[in-house]
Amino acid sequence: MKKINKRKQLIDAAYKVFVKKGYLNSSIKDIANEAKMTPGLVHYYFKNKEALLLSVQQEIQTNYHKKYDEQTEKLPSLKDTLLEIKFRSTDNPDWYRWRYEIYSLGMKDSEGDLEQQVQMILKDGRASLSQPMEPIVGDAKEASALAGIMLACFDGLALQKLVDSEFDIDQSYEVLQEMLELYLNRKKG
Repeated sequence: MKKINKRKQLIDAAYKVFVKKGYLNSSIKDIANEAKMTPGLVHYYFKNKEALLLSVQQEIQTNYHKKYDEQTEKLPSLKDTLLEIKFRSTDNPDWYRWRYEIYSLGMKDSEGDLEQQVQMILKDGRASLSQPMEPIVGDAKEASALAGIMLACFDGLALQKLVDSEFDIDQSYEVLQEMLELYLNRKKG
């Protein structure tokens, strides 16, 4: 197996283990077992567990941006955007589990790389939402503020769905769409 494939295999295994057990409860041995490799091989590719964590985060960000960079020609409708985000929380809940794990770690790591990673996740998220809204809203600061509110809604709704299977995320997204449409229509005219 090529070196790059083994590294990718370890990143994928670490993602699964971190989501399932949490970063603090995971060990290099757990990751090695998931990847069907030896712990020594994990250390060959990654200095320590934190280096592996940062590599997992980088991989997730790269894949996420790749997906949306391909959609730059035609922006999806507000409804399509909200549906995609809602389905992420129901169809790929591990994506959000990872997100909450990295948030938690970043808040506790004020002197390290993790806090900066969380800042970048949130900053990138706000930028990806605010840039297409800026022409509609007419003001960069206001578009950024709206993006921050939307990001908080997405994360909060997903969290509620993850911990409460009876939570009606569909109804919540319908109301969120109505609120955003009212706000954006008020801005248009």
